[in-house]
Amino acid sequence: MNKYTSFIFKYKKHLIILFFVLNIVSLIGITRIKLNTDFSMFSPDESIYQDKLDELEEVFGELNQIVVLVEHDQIDSSTLSDLRSIQESLELMDNKVYVQGVAPETIKMNTEFGPVDVAFQDVSWSSLISYYIAFGEFSPLIKKDEIYYSTFTVFINSEFGKDDVGEIEDILNEFSYSSYVSGDAYNQNKISDYIIKILLILPPLTILTILLVFRWQMGAFKPTFMSILPAAVGSLWTFGMIGWIGNAVSILTAIVPIFIIVIGSADGLHFMSHFQDSKKEGKDNRTSLNETLKLVGIPMIVTTLTSMAGFISLLSMNTDSIWDLAIFSAVGILFAGLATWYVLPLLLTKNINVLPKHESIKSLDLSIYLRKIWGIPSLVIILIIIVGSFFTYTNINNEFNMLMVYKDSTIVSSNAEKIQEVNGGSIPIYVTVKLDDSPITIDSLNEINSLVTELEELDEVSKVVNPYKLMDIVYNLSATGNIPNDTILNMIYNNIASDPNSTIHNLISVENSVVRLLVFSENLDNDTLLLIEDTAIEFNDSASVTGVQYLMMDLNVNIGEMQLYSIFLALSIVLGMLIITLRSFKIAVFSLLPIVITVIALYGFLGASGIPLNITTVIIFSITIGVGIDYAVHFSSVYKHYLKETNDNKIAIEKAYGNSSRPIITNALGISLGLSILMLSPLTIHFNVSVLMWVSMIVSVVITLTLLPTIFGFRKKG
Repeated sequence: MNKYTSFIFKYKKHLIILFFVLNIVSLIGITRIKLNTDFSMFSPDESIYQDKLDELEEVFGELNQIVVLVEHDQIDSSTLSDLRSIQESLELMDNKVYVQGVAPETIKMNTEFGPVDVAFQDVSWSSLISYYIAFGEFSPLIKKDEIYYSTFTVFINSEFGKDDVGEIEDILNEFSYSSYVSGDAYNQNKISDYIIKILLILPPLTILTILLVFRWQMGAFKPTFMSILPAAVGSLWTFGMIGWIGNAVSILTAIVPIFIIVIGSADGLHFMSHFQDSKKEGKDNRTSLNETLKLVGIPMIVTTLTSMAGFISLLSMNTDSIWDLAIFSAVGILFAGLATWYVLPLLLTKNINVLPKHESIKSLDLSIYLRKIWGIPSLVIILIIIVGSFFTYTNINNEFNMLMVYKDSTIVSSNAEKIQEVNGGSIPIYVTVKLDDSPITIDSLNEINSLVTELEELDEVSKVVNPYKLMDIVYNLSATGNIPNDTILNMIYNNIASDPNSTIHNLISVENSVVRLLVFSENLDNDTLLLIEDTAIEFNDSASVTGVQYLMMDLNVNIGEMQLYSIFLALSIVLGMLIITLRSFKIAVFSLLPIVITVIALYGFLGASGIPLNITTVIIFSITIGVGIDYAVHFSSVYKHYLKETNDNKIAIEKAYGNSSRPIITNALGISLGLSILMLSPLTIHFNVSVLMWVSMIVSVVITLTLLPTIFGFRKKG
């Protein structure tokens, strides 16, 4: 360590210049960052549902659509004029294909009218309302509880993005009506607003929170600031790198800087805590640096590597979103670790006073209370955790869908809820059938209608949009009964299809003999999706089911197996590192026990709390292994140091506990409180991550600081 310290003192001017250059380059890189809002990132890399979705788009073109619902109390010329203005503005959007709505430029009602707001001047409003309502689920006008809802369906192209969502909202804001927007593309692009808010607001709040916690531990602002600085620098370098290499930030990678700050600050805290202890003994900065690096240098390297290992183990997950989170977080932790070795010694070459002016009086020393539960009480706590988790883990569910991403308070969630209530659904499931004959035959009509009947009988299905129902409605506008033959059916189809913007084109492909049904379910649970798929395929083996929510379900049903593999991989990597570092197989295994028990506790908590095990919560397990093991590493390393120094097991345990318990507790509290900032996120997935991190940190600290002293107490000698 003397050589490294001498290097820092000798080349400090050059290193300072390099530090500023790296930060400037990183800041420029941040300005190049792009956002990724595509929900397909939550699907496995190879999904049969994605293949089906691609095939469906080859037949019908772009499937995405935006549903706009406008609420009004009455139908009159003024209202209709406003509705026409809304639809006309939507029709002028660049990235729309076409718009279906209540106020088209022309409409057929016995005869073809001209501009709607002029043509309806001589029309009875009750006749217009009756005309629309007769179209049932195809009607762009819905009456519910004496309130009217006008629907506009905007079919969009692949270029539709965040700016287009903003344009729709601006159009609606020009009018005083209550309005609601939903759809896959809307939900995805709306994420952009939330990602930007998360990146701009949550990391600074996280830094502030950890500053307050560390200040309580350090007793002075300067060492507190220096403890966190390497982690903040690591976060800056990481996002600068993301910008330069051209990767996009998603709703998962948006919280990477928070992970880097709260996890990467651990090394800075341990470094500055031990440096403070050395300075209290009256030693100069150079001597204190040498002693600090000698005592915590190796543990800092190991904890950096183990934290990285926790994230790297997530690469066993077969999805791009987790890969990005794993790689960027691991790189960020590495950068924070390097910054601890680089930035802190560099700053401490200056004669900075890191000691508090007054010895702080800590009214609450948690280590005293943990000290009291060494021995049997610690073992009892562990037994309770294991037994309790055994009875609750069976309740774990694997649910995750698009709407679960958002908190109920967000506009996305409230819009979807309203459209679900009024329209019977906001996110459709696509059920397609490849027919042997032309779809414009009575036989095809009967076949599809029978399938629709099967689907509608399911309690989980709220409605099915069936193209043959539309043809039947049109037929019954001028006749009664069922469509009698293929000739009449063809006439009706051609009449409807003469309108290039008719919804019939999105539901029937005559050329490919394919019929598409839009199924709206009561919920998007895995069991519901599987039931709809099984019902469709059992009735007609040529049926196919897909949709964005099926991509997520595909990952949900496999998440448990991938999770176990990731846990075993993380534990194996960490154990190997511990054996190499501690040079003792027994101590390495003992040090791993607190994390194994913490993982068990997390499973039990998921079952008891109802928080689902899905693509977002699964990351906590690997993070817990990588981060929680740090506490065992620090305790065990310091224990071995004092055991070698004193050759007395009891004294070594007491010294190790006295030396490491405060930094460990403070770091765990800092991580927990730092990640509590995620509770302010508008996304439920971030809230759940925060809650689970509290559980993992509490359990890992309590078990580390009670079980390890208990186990090591049974040893007679090193």
